[in-house]
Amino acid sequence: MFPYVRSGRGVATARRCVTQFLLQAAAALGEAEQPEIYRHVHPHGRATAILARSFAAALQGDGDPALDEIELGAHLHDFGKYLVPKSLLLKPGPLTEAEREVISLHPVYGANILSGLPGVTATVLRLVLHHHERWDGAGYPEGLQGTRIPLAARLVSVADVYTSLRARRSYKPALTKREAVAEMEAMAGRELDPDLTCDFLKFIGGGLRRGVMTLIRKKT
Repeated sequence: MFPYVRSGRGVATARRCVTQFLLQAAAALGEAEQPEIYRHVHPHGRATAILARSFAAALQGDGDPALDEIELGAHLHDFGKYLVPKSLLLKPGPLTEAEREVISLHPVYGANILSGLPGVTATVLRLVLHHHERWDGAGYPEGLQGTRIPLAARLVSVADVYTSLRARRSYKPALTKREAVAEMEAMAGRELDPDLTCDFLKFIGGGLRRGVMTLIRKKT
């Protein structure tokens, strides 16, 4: 019935169309309903998605079908923040423990909102749900540790941290590239996947002295 869509190229094109439609709809809804949160969530999601896809392509190759899922999940990883009170999300000072607990629910909110939407695969949902897990198991929402954290979530977490460090927030200034690299080196093996962090810093030209594209080595 639809021979073009049945081809590999057609399926990829259709998937990209669905993804773009979903992103446009999400952006329009966020801007209309929560404009202040939109100005925080949307640009950060877009920057993280561009960086995460580029990094994943360097590791896995441009033709990997998982790139679309990584890009979509990265773009929508903070979508649940639209359900967090903006007084907390945009608070200029430090958060209390109770306020941090409220904000820490945003991955669950995001996964619940996106579940069942066209183009949102199980990989995308796991990425959204687990992008705040930590390598040492001290993250949220499920306290997953090490390689129990889905690979796509670990990869996007690295890109998310970098874009967050390089951006100005109401509670902090933007870091320079050198400062961000130093922060991420300290986070490797504690908050972030150490191999992916190593590869990422090599990818952005951070001058890390150990490892060269670890995941590519493992695949070959």
